[in-house]
Amino acid sequence: MRMAFTREVITLQIGNYSNYVGTHWWNIQESAFNYNPHGAPSEVSNDILFREGVNQQGYITYTPRLLLIDHHGALSHLPADGGLYSDQASLLKKVQSEEMKVTEQDTLWEPNRLEVLENDPIEKPEYQKDLDGTAESVEEKQYDFRNNTKTWADYMYTRYHPRSINLLPALNKSSDIAFDCYTRGAQMWTENYFDDEFGDRIRQYIEECNNCQGFQMLFDASDAFSGLALKILEHIQDDYGKTNFTIPIFSPKQIACGPEATEALCDSTRVINAALTYGNIIDYSSLILPLSTMTRCWRNLSRPRLFPHFKYDSSNLYETSSILATYLDTISLRYRMSETIDTCHLAGFCNDLTNYGRKLAAAGLAMPFNMSSEHELIDCLDQFDGKLFTQLSPNSEIGTDRIVQSVSVRGIPGSRLKNTKLRKEIERQHRMAAYRCDSVAEMFQMYFQCSNYNSLSHVSALQSGMITKKPFPVEIFDSRLNSKGFYNEFEMSVDEAAKNKVDSIPVLATAQSSNELAETLESLHREAKRIKVARIHRFKECGLEPDEYEETLEKIVEFKDNYEDAFEL
Repeated sequence: MRMAFTREVITLQIGNYSNYVGTHWWNIQESAFNYNPHGAPSEVSNDILFREGVNQQGYITYTPRLLLIDHHGALSHLPADGGLYSDQASLLKKVQSEEMKVTEQDTLWEPNRLEVLENDPIEKPEYQKDLDGTAESVEEKQYDFRNNTKTWADYMYTRYHPRSINLLPALNKSSDIAFDCYTRGAQMWTENYFDDEFGDRIRQYIEECNNCQGFQMLFDASDAFSGLALKILEHIQDDYGKTNFTIPIFSPKQIACGPEATEALCDSTRVINAALTYGNIIDYSSLILPLSTMTRCWRNLSRPRLFPHFKYDSSNLYETSSILATYLDTISLRYRMSETIDTCHLAGFCNDLTNYGRKLAAAGLAMPFNMSSEHELIDCLDQFDGKLFTQLSPNSEIGTDRIVQSVSVRGIPGSRLKNTKLRKEIERQHRMAAYRCDSVAEMFQMYFQCSNYNSLSHVSALQSGMITKKPFPVEIFDSRLNSKGFYNEFEMSVDEAAKNKVDSIPVLATAQSSNELAETLESLHREAKRIKVARIHRFKECGLEPDEYEETLEKIVEFKDNYEDAFEL
């Protein structure tokens, strides 16, 4: 009997904004699940990030291999066990096809001191009440997530395993204690908030895996969660020595530095946190891919990134996090694809981008891909003028020459590749070299070879687009987009626009290493060097010494040397 090929990845989400992003990410993945046992095989192997189990009532559960950390109060109405075991209606939503094999027996986990229940029950928002009834009615109703979302739990569709949720009781939002310093977060690892229990949960996930590839960690890089994340990263590297794909995430909002802090102090605190994060993450990461919807995140939070076919509120955590989640869901496809299409381990994805010690990469996103509903892909790329991607890494620019990149494409069917019906169009397109390409991946591969000088690109492609079911913010999209996310050349009538609904979108995502990242590191070092860290008492009180800070800045300078022009591909 042939054993199933498994390559599991464990996810860690550290920080409030990272949990905003993560919630959208898990929602996006689950919205694409196919529960029809006779349906077409999935292009994505969901078992890589999800785990199968059964609860005490005998219901099959399918939950993320996830450990998240957030402050007390972030759960809002959600029980500390995630609601999976305490809510019968949500259990029904989790029932898989009867052909699914139960692999293990889940036990009802007792919360420890990391898990703090709310003293006063909070009424569920309308969306969550509807999920308790029937998820089928959700798509027909209108929800004002933009204005009514108070925390990531308000738009959470995927239910988590009880061991997934870890709360820090001292981080109540109403507390006067600011959780803004990297060193304060690092202290949390050694204080009484953490003990062997958290490490045991990591080990439980490891032991459940047949062939664990490693870890992917999302963490807030602007506040104290960065220090906590680095300590956890150090722990899993020392104990397991597996691949660590780390994603520092910068919130579009100013960090909370306490009621008496000035804006200048908050700006300096963010710069120091970023410098300590970049300087210390190098030793424990296989690949570092920072994300933000803001152009600059060091001294100032300025200029939100602009996209051609949608508009969003740049300060709204619910909307901005959906953009970052779209990127993560797309770029991660390369190591989540079904083995019937392509097989890539997380280590291979990271290694391809990190030659010569270049562990820092930059992110680019085309959401949705700028393609007309009337054109084939060959004409779209031939006529394309401008940058294909919008940058998503802070203080960075998309490189075009001497780059190494991994690109994921989704939502462009093979039937849109080139014209095979109209003789006139066939003759015109046949004169193009790209007409010889037989797949979407092959055509994009040729495009990058022609447009990026002296560069290496790997392209992965999926036929299906990214599903945009509620609670994804489809209202941000241009009214000219059709149901598949391609734009119409001409404005639709009011009646047509009212009936139009974007069900999925074509997306391109890239992770790339280029010489331009030297300027990213240089700009961070320049801003961090200007700060007299001894004068910021918050860091001194948490144990940061000036000499330690200077050593960290030197590590950034040494790391920057890896991005000099002298290297050869």
